[in-house]
Amino acid sequence: MAQFKRSNEQNMGEALSEWLDRYRLRQGTDNSRVLQAWDEVMGPSVARQTSRKKVENGVLVIQLDSAVVRKELLMVKAKIVAAINEHVGRSAIKDLHIF
Repeated sequence: MAQFKRSNEQNMGEALSEWLDRYRLRQGTDNSRVLQAWDEVMGPSVARQTSRKKVENGVLVIQLDSAVVRKELLMVKAKIVAAINEHVGRSAIKDLHIF
């Protein structure tokens, strides 16, 4: 039975990560994961108040319908960025703009 070289072996996660980097698809997948993470991390009540969301150059831009919710979220902006990056599993965003 033929044996494979250990240097050629890698797990599926490593292979997929290498493929995303090679074909420059990492940013697009990270952006979509960040947008999905916003709804999951912030919960349904904040997700209902969110009218627009997008990622531009590593900055998550959120438009909210409620001024009260906006003010509360601005006070914990750094925690939100950390929670979203943790949910995504990598440092996908560096800042959060809420308006």
